[in-house]
Amino acid sequence: MANKTDFGSIQGATSWASSFPHIFGTDEKTTNAIPALIPCAIDQDPYFRMTRDVSARIHYAKPSLIHAKFLDALQGPGTKMSASIDESAIFMKDTPAQIKNKINKYAFSGGKVTVEEHRELGGDTSVDVSFQYLRFFLEDDDELEKIRVAYEAGELLTGELKAICIKELQTYVAAFQGRRAQVGDEVVDLFMERRPLKWVGNPKATRVVPVVEANADGAEGKEGGDGKLTKNQLKKLEKQKMIDAKKAQKAKEKEEQAASTKTD
Repeated sequence: MANKTDFGSIQGATSWASSFPHIFGTDEKTTNAIPALIPCAIDQDPYFRMTRDVSARIHYAKPSLIHAKFLDALQGPGTKMSASIDESAIFMKDTPAQIKNKINKYAFSGGKVTVEEHRELGGDTSVDVSFQYLRFFLEDDDELEKIRVAYEAGELLTGELKAICIKELQTYVAAFQGRRAQVGDEVVDLFMERRPLKWVGNPKATRVVPVVEANADGAEGKEGGDGKLTKNQLKKLEKQKMIDAKKAQKAKEKEEQAASTKTD
């Protein structure tokens, strides 16, 4: 049970630059302002939502998230890839022959039972694994749309769609394997070396400075787009009013005291 309750804090701690002093240094004024961008699947979202809430309370930069879509296993929608089940996925070490065999044999099809029925009714691209993989690996969006229309219209058969997917996956995996073959021990050692990094922000990013207008009471403008002040803003406003009232009272007392001294 202790492990379960601690896991959220362990997961969230990696969102803060202060967790990596050997990279970003130990100056908290600097590390606390460095934001993190976290790519994750939707199942990890609760941890980092909690981290964002905690970050605001301890004055750390809030992490931002990029939610990634799950790539289903070859067996179809709702299934999950497994490193221990070879036929569940295309692995980056697979040969062209293995890729072809896996797609043809295991990739779930959105096609109909017979060719005649498929020609008449068309296939379902929303569940077809070959098409779903092409959404990730085919760079040409126009070509992908043509494939979708043709398959759903029954013009493209499941075997033909799988052939397109096989070709794209073979090209992608072979390119990766070629790049990986060029990585030697020296490159790995350099990558794993503990070394400091200087964070200077993104010089290409457009910086937008918010304009805060003052209202009739001299308070800063409203934070949200709904026209309402937050509870924290209301407290600050009330506190400032009390401070201003005390200052005005003291100034008035000084003036009255000075006037009384002159009269005497």
